[in-house]
Amino acid sequence: MLAPDPPPIPSAAAQVLIDQALQLIATDACRLEDQLRPTNRPDPSLEHLRVGPLGQDLRRLALVAEGHGHESPEQVRIAIEAVLEVLFWPAGAEDYTVPRSFWETDLGRLLARAKYQTFAVTDLIGIGVAADQLGVTRPTIYRWMDDHSIDYVHDAASRRTYVVRVGMSELLDGAADLSH
Repeated sequence: MLAPDPPPIPSAAAQVLIDQALQLIATDACRLEDQLRPTNRPDPSLEHLRVGPLGQDLRRLALVAEGHGHESPEQVRIAIEAVLEVLFWPAGAEDYTVPRSFWETDLGRLLARAKYQTFAVTDLIGIGVAADQLGVTRPTIYRWMDDHSIDYVHDAASRRTYVVRVGMSELLDGAADLSH
């Protein structure tokens, strides 16, 4: 009987990004915990962080971004949303905004590649075309992206941003309902 293939592992570069993100988030979590209840508990080890839920999400996303993951598109999108919430949702806020500059960071590009993998080219539409079809300006599309009114994805290779066609359809349907 053959031994099963070992699970794929992210590239060394992806692992560095994962470790940096985990350490950044853990440091912030410890800072908050210290403010809530000071303890002398040691900071979690990097190995401990890697096997936690966030570490596992980042690992799976890195594999998808590198073309090795076998996750459903929905699982990938849920994991990306979870990572973005941890990184950008401030305590006490009702929502969060991902700065557009984040998508130019190494971690942002990794997450963008993973999300981009979950769509077929026919599922995506350019910002300009989306604005034309909706009868709005490009800044309006960007505002809707920022406030989560419309889903979008960055293509790290071309450095272009696309609107998810399904979100476009929902906005067009909503606009049609308002005009009747």
